[in-house]
Amino acid sequence: MRSIVVDASVLVAGLFKDGRVRDTLLNADGVTFSAPLYLKAEAAKHIPRVAARAKLPQPTVEAILNDLLGAIDLVPPAVYSAFLSPARRLAHAADAVDDTEYIAICLALESPIWTLDKDFARVPGIRTLSTKDVQEL
Repeated sequence: MRSIVVDASVLVAGLFKDGRVRDTLLNADGVTFSAPLYLKAEAAKHIPRVAARAKLPQPTVEAILNDLLGAIDLVPPAVYSAFLSPARRLAHAADAVDDTEYIAICLALESPIWTLDKDFARVPGIRTLSTKDVQEL
């Protein structure tokens, strides 16, 4: 089974619209999606904004979030803590300090990252995937 780290930008995009991102997260075969344990709290902060912009009730957005999170293995820090130091160096060099834990998970799992964020493209040694790339896997 192939492992792919999922950035918060992908999860938030999946909340906005029932489209390619949501379909890929919920229906990908042969792929294990992973993200930091704190992803749930990070995504929950966007629920009011998503509900307002998508013109959906907050409980509906919360249910969608729970469905999407069900497709993602939330990785505890113990799994990637040994990779935090090199991840910090890479993140700092790429001006992507907020992405340190995602980079550490990529290193720990030897996985690419599915992201809609351009920051990861500047991180040496981390392969980025678009939604189309993930669909084609």
